Amino acid sequence: MSSADYSPAALAARAEITDVIYRYCHATDRRRWWLMDTVFHEDATCQLSVIGGSWREFVRQGEALLKPVGVTHHQVGNILIALDGDVAHTETYLTAFHRVPADAPPGGPFGGTGETYDAVFGARYIDRFEKRGGRWRIAMRQSAAEFRHYRPANEGGLSAVPDKFRGQWGEADVSRPVIAAWEGGAAQAETPDLDELAARAEIADVVNRFCHMVDRQRWELIDTVFHTDGTSRFLDAVRTIPQVEQSGRNMLGPLSGTLHQTGNMLIEIDGDTAWAETYVTAFHAVPTTAPPDTFWGGREEPYEGVAGGRYVDRLERRDGRWKIADRQTLVEWRHDQPVRDGTLGEVPAQFRGQRGDADVSRPVVAALLDRK
Repeated sequence: MSSADYSPAALAARAEITDVIYRYCHATDRRRWWLMDTVFHEDATCQLSVIGGSWREFVRQGEALLKPVGVTHHQVGNILIALDGDVAHTETYLTAFHRVPADAPPGGPFGGTGETYDAVFGARYIDRFEKRGGRWRIAMRQSAAEFRHYRPANEGGLSAVPDKFRGQWGEADVSRPVIAAWEGGAAQAETPDLDELAARAEIADVVNRFCHMVDRQRWELIDTVFHTDGTSRFLDAVRTIPQVEQSGRNMLGPLSGTLHQTGNMLIEIDGDTAWAETYVTAFHAVPTTAPPDTFWGGREEPYEGVAGGRYVDRLERRDGRWKIADRQTLVEWRHDQPVRDGTLGEVPAQFRGQRGDADVSRPVVAALLDRK
């Protein structure tokens, strides 16, 4: 296999490598440190910022570094993979959020200051993978830091949400089905075949189509995302699919704009049932005219609300089509700030994102929009 190889075997290798990268983030954010055994070869090395050495020493240092930190959210974006036989080189873009409590010990990148703050880092993972015993794992990891941003915490209405609706650590978190196959040292299933790769692609399309639907306010796509008897939990409310649409129209419709960007997507398939954990960062432009009694309620001044979390989905394949049967949306962090869009405020509306058929993205979903 080579970097220009997109044969079935190469696609399977790329999928397996990508899953390893995602499992690293899941293990870190859920504090499921045992899962790192499925990420690194035993003789691997890892150097990230101020910590590193053997991968086991790195994990011990990382666990200690994050112990006083609250929520973390390592969302992956671009992944470039160059295959060369049983070796692969990868570059992964990453934005990492950390909520540092007021009483954290002083010193280090997450030192306490007496006030709660957010530490947002941008970086890249540069990995050397090797395939040994039929499994791809990291043999060497390095990181390249690109930016750091520290800001006072300002989580708006999320501060009133109970922790159980915001994601948990360890076995208390609802994402367990996506990594259950790895528990107790159990071997994961064989490298994905073409049928599984096709199922993963369809599931990813369903998840991403949800984001398109809410951002473009194309609610006529909702039956391509959810089964009609499906349910969706957002914070403490469990809704039927008609209620999801109505809630979305009421909460997001009055906003000036939204952008739901997905990242890591771990998928576990068992016959006609699948579980998916998807990282998401969502931007909301909130005008003063937005209803005051919603999660993104209007205030005396317009503001921008950015939130990070995960979609944890159970999907079912019925009549040959994958759709969501049950969704839980976990909002793990939020940051509200005054509108600061610089010269973008001077750009005519037709050159910015639109809703409905006015948006240039219609060809992407035209086959679904025109099916009736």
